Amino acid sequence: MIKRIENPGPKSLIAVDSKFKDYIEKFESEINRGISTLCVLQIIKNSGETGTYGYQILKDLKDETNNLLVIEEGTLYPLLRKLKDQELIGFQSLEVDGRLRKNYFITENGRKVLNRMEGFYSILTEAISPLFDVNVKLMDRYLYCPDCANKIDLSDKGSNYCEVCGKNIEELKNRGMN
Repeated sequence: MIKRIENPGPKSLIAVDSKFKDYIEKFESEINRGISTLCVLQIIKNSGETGTYGYQILKDLKDETNNLLVIEEGTLYPLLRKLKDQELIGFQSLEVDGRLRKNYFITENGRKVLNRMEGFYSILTEAISPLFDVNVKLMDRYLYCPDCANKIDLSDKGSNYCEVCGKNIEELKNRGMN
């Protein structure tokens, strides 16, 4: 969840208009569901082969988003179970200070799904940014497939086809176009 307003003023819309408050909270919840999944997968991916554990995921999420995107434990662990059931992440139990701890790591399938999700989110954010007077510039080291939005690292010279949809991207890669 996006960090909630702790102490709204007594005359603020959130304090006096329950319909406004309900609408805003539902809107934030809908957006946060997808963004939380994307961010948790990215944090797990960034943790490398050894993986990371639940508390560290929560801490990294808060740190990386300047305390703006905060997930409660009661939300994180069901999300981790769902990602494991979908085979996007795995875990290994490690003994740390005499206690077992689950370290989560991203699977190969999880990397592929995350790559597609990152691409979709990135180009969508760039596309809608003018509506909100925000400037978003995507990094030049990636190509986003024009058919499916999959994120393709231009330094990977190995494939001339999009892994997700099969589009021939050789010409686009050679031009370095997004």
